[in-house]
Amino acid sequence: MIYSTRGIVLYQINYGETSVVTKVYTELYGLQSYIINGVRTRKAKIKSNILQPLSMLDMGVYNRDKRNLQRVKYANAINPTSQIGLDMVKGPLAIFIAEVLFRTIREEEPNQSLFDFLMQFIGDLEAEDGSVANYHLLFMLELTGYLGFYPSLPTSGSTCYFDKREGVFCEEVPQHGDWMDKESSGLLQRMLEANTSNISSIKLSSAQRNDLVNHMIAFYNLHLDARLEIKSHKILQTVMQ
Repeated sequence: MIYSTRGIVLYQINYGETSVVTKVYTELYGLQSYIINGVRTRKAKIKSNILQPLSMLDMGVYNRDKRNLQRVKYANAINPTSQIGLDMVKGPLAIFIAEVLFRTIREEEPNQSLFDFLMQFIGDLEAEDGSVANYHLLFMLELTGYLGFYPSLPTSGSTCYFDKREGVFCEEVPQHGDWMDKESSGLLQRMLEANTSNISSIKLSSAQRNDLVNHMIAFYNLHLDARLEIKSHKILQTVMQ
């Protein structure tokens, strides 16, 4: 039986001479691996250009229990005019976001609120015609809410340091080494109060942006079972210079 679902492409690897295995976060089945045959041929029914990171798809899939690889009957781009993959900044940004998702999402079950958040965020990224230099920072912060360790906003204006272990702002330097200095903590607080409509108004230097990304990766590592090793981070740093 074929089931209709929406999906968000995270990555693909070549399989055999003409096929690919694609990791997709689906609305109905959570994170799934699909083998798609004949993609790298002239007569491919499913074109490789719609399988780029963060591509949003309408899919017809087979779903069989206890299968590591599922199959796709059809896949169509929800936004055929999307330019994210072709943009010199949005393209690497999409690769980074997709890699964060691939390395943090584990469940093979639906999570409607997470799926809706991702669809909205990707749509906002697509529509943004200004700077997207801070989008990955905002994304990493908002994703923590769906992973279960969203930072607590400070309760007073006197809080100076962000404790990455506890996920809270505090007035005193924590007794351990997992904390952020005053400058980085202040920038993090501004990020927590932002959204996609005003994130570009926060002006950061490349050094500040890179520092915050490194802090966020460390924050993830403290709260996830698996270590978050982001390979696309260095490429994104170069693009955001």
